[in-house]
Amino acid sequence: MPPYLLVVLDENGTIVDFQCDMEGIDYEPQQVIGKNWFDLFIDPADKEKIFTVFKEILEGKDREYETYKNDILTKNGSHKLIDFYNKLLTHNGKRYTFSVGLEHYTYEPSLLKELALQLYESLDLFK
Repeated sequence: MPPYLLVVLDENGTIVDFQCDMEGIDYEPQQVIGKNWFDLFIDPADKEKIFTVFKEILEGKDREYETYKNDILTKNGSHKLIDFYNKLLTHNGKRYTFSVGLEHYTYEPSLLKELALQLYESLDLFK
């Protein structure tokens, strides 16, 4: 399994699940769960654009944004370009985004989707 980033966000952009074995991100789950993804991981210059994509996914346009590429900020403030596979989840009447990312230089569309579906099947968040 390649190094990946998995993040589940609630309707407000709060991180409810976070798994990362990607080098250079340098955050542990307990440091980010409960915090806002857009405040912590998205450069202010990109925030409006990325938040708009997030809202579109929550509105059911996840097929349109099944894959999406954007920079994220690492703990030390550097940028990392990530290719994400995105999926809308619903649980108890609430909507969530499920995203799995690979660093751009390792990105292969079929690998990303296969990895995301495998991780989705093993997700314990709503069980």
